[in-house]
Amino acid sequence: MGEKILAAGSHDEFGEALVQKQQITHLISKTLNKKAFVAINTPLIERESVFEQYQHDNVFHLRDQMGENLVLRPDLTLPVARFLASKSQQARVQKFYYIGDVFRRTDYLSGEYNQETQAGIELIGDSSFNAEMQALDIMLDFAQQFEIADVQVVISDTRLIDRVLGTLDISSKQQKLLKQAIESKNMTAFEKVRMTIKDFPAHLTRWPLAFGEDGETVMWQLQDLPEVNDLVDRWLKLATFIHEHYPDVAVTVDLAAASPQPYYTGTIIRGFVPSLGRYLFSGGRYDRLLESFQTESLPAVGMGFNIDTIMAEWQREVADHNPEEPIVVVLAKGRVEKDTRPLLKSAGIDTTPLENQDRKLVFDSPDGIYRFILVKPDDVIKYLDRGIGDVGIVGSDTIAEQIQNHYDVLNLQTGQAAFVLAAPQNFMINGIQRKRIATKYPKTASRYFSQHGEDVELVKLSGSVELGPLTGLSDAIIDITQTGDTLRENNLVIYDTVGEVATHLLVRPGALLQFQSKLKQVIENLITLLNQTK
Repeated sequence: MGEKILAAGSHDEFGEALVQKQQITHLISKTLNKKAFVAINTPLIERESVFEQYQHDNVFHLRDQMGENLVLRPDLTLPVARFLASKSQQARVQKFYYIGDVFRRTDYLSGEYNQETQAGIELIGDSSFNAEMQALDIMLDFAQQFEIADVQVVISDTRLIDRVLGTLDISSKQQKLLKQAIESKNMTAFEKVRMTIKDFPAHLTRWPLAFGEDGETVMWQLQDLPEVNDLVDRWLKLATFIHEHYPDVAVTVDLAAASPQPYYTGTIIRGFVPSLGRYLFSGGRYDRLLESFQTESLPAVGMGFNIDTIMAEWQREVADHNPEEPIVVVLAKGRVEKDTRPLLKSAGIDTTPLENQDRKLVFDSPDGIYRFILVKPDDVIKYLDRGIGDVGIVGSDTIAEQIQNHYDVLNLQTGQAAFVLAAPQNFMINGIQRKRIATKYPKTASRYFSQHGEDVELVKLSGSVELGPLTGLSDAIIDITQTGDTLRENNLVIYDTVGEVATHLLVRPGALLQFQSKLKQVIENLITLLNQTK
């Protein structure tokens, strides 16, 4: 019977859903053919070197009959670049479009698909800003043709953060740490570095949250910096174009956006659908597109969209288009929920239903703004990644063991503990014999020993890790402790602190745009409360 079962993360397409996809791709092809774009179809299988910029774990790897490393393509832009590098450039400006499937590895048993269908355009050889305008025009025209009304255009630039940081009197290390915190929208990490900088600009004190209305406010304040004037001018041109040709489309900026790929060099444009909580299209300028394949650079602008997002919009019932849907907060039940409930209440969230839970697991706040879901800690991130939850509250020990596709916004400073390396007396990690380490947290343990250059054998346990050294199953353990009492009772000594543990506030990327004002106010309130307790 095994031959009838699909591989994990894959799915068959048939019937009405497949007909819908065919209708979408036909409309895309018909429209772009009329606009003199040239169709291009690249192989599903490419050499591994084409995607060397991708994280190794995110790509499906294969070998051919000669033993050469190959991959299933996770992206369609880089194959187009590879194609262009292999051909003589006859025309100064070339316009291509593609429609095809891409493959990316997902977390095992996450319930997500590894395969999705993308379509997009590439304007090659055009260094003028008209290329960005033309690409955006095509994307918004498609949104109209697909009858997706509530598109919000979000504009940013991959150069902005570096340019602004370059105006500050800070070290290269501070600049690197600030950029990481800004791009990941991690307010805790940002605050930690910002507080070490004298005369930090007041209008940038909430930089990771500088998007939407807040981003526009900061944008006008940044106009005093000559280093960013040209970027802001481009954004204003795009906004003017949109207002003139698509008056129903909202426009905003994100001053904390990360570059989608390393080869991006300028403007980033994304089309967000608030009612779906996800992006319809994204892209921008990448003038370093061909550098991986040839020494000559070639200006390029590309935009792509996910056909599955269009289908999700088509398949929604009218009743699903509810602008007043609640913000879903997914809480790790037990200690995490009990410890953070007072903090959430003080930040302005009505947590009254959580005080009389009975046996329920889903609760709506009396004002209808929030919905609370109580789940086991390991499940919090899955609810966020599947788009069911908007905010997640869980311990950083759980976060460290899972793939992160969300923003780790705040350390809530509850449930504080520490990862420790513990063992019986006279333990020596750097001895001749390879050590066995028992732990519930293999990823955390693996990172720790890798950083210290130690080769160990990890033993994954689900129960009492302290039993490992007592029974001879392991030489030492990596586990969480708050007081160290359990370790002492089992004659174990702490040899090193691996890292801190606390409850964190996570936010799904789409939710930050979908519920901008409400979520940002809660985050601001929490920051104020946490600063008062220091």
